[in-house]
Amino acid sequence: MTDVKANIVAWARYFCEKHKANFIYSEGPQRMSALGHFPVQFPVFADCSAFVTLCYWLGGAADPNGGTAYNATGFGREGYTGTLLSHGTHIPVAEVQPGDVVVYGPGTGWHTALVTDVTPNGIRTISHGQQGDPSYVWVNGPNNPHDGREPQTFLRFNTNALNPSAIHTPPAE
Repeated sequence: MTDVKANIVAWARYFCEKHKANFIYSEGPQRMSALGHFPVQFPVFADCSAFVTLCYWLGGAADPNGGTAYNATGFGREGYTGTLLSHGTHIPVAEVQPGDVVVYGPGTGWHTALVTDVTPNGIRTISHGQQGDPSYVWVNGPNNPHDGREPQTFLRFNTNALNPSAIHTPPAE
């Protein structure tokens, strides 16, 4: 099986670096509407968990929310930070890799972001938590201005490709 973790991260970087202005922060019913549309149709309406879900769908991985199928890729249009918490494998910070997810806050969580970099200086994510995002945000690190919300729960999801036709790669722009 093909692991698509790097492709998931590539989509997050692509959106952050090339299409930030084409994202509208929304917690409304349209927040998962970009799923199932390739090429991506802008503007994209999403909140934090919809952004993570979109990157997983485009990357070719299974739905991190464990959603019900609406098409051949097995992705539903439901899910939030709490469903990510209930479907991901909890991992210690020492095992975090790019493509994993961080959830901030207790209970069902307050916010989620996609891990893009793990360096000796800390863990960096791409976060879509407000209008003007997605943006790079550090989770931690002694010299980094970082999010700082606690507790932090790190999650790993199945990143094996569902099938070769489900893998989309970001355009070279």
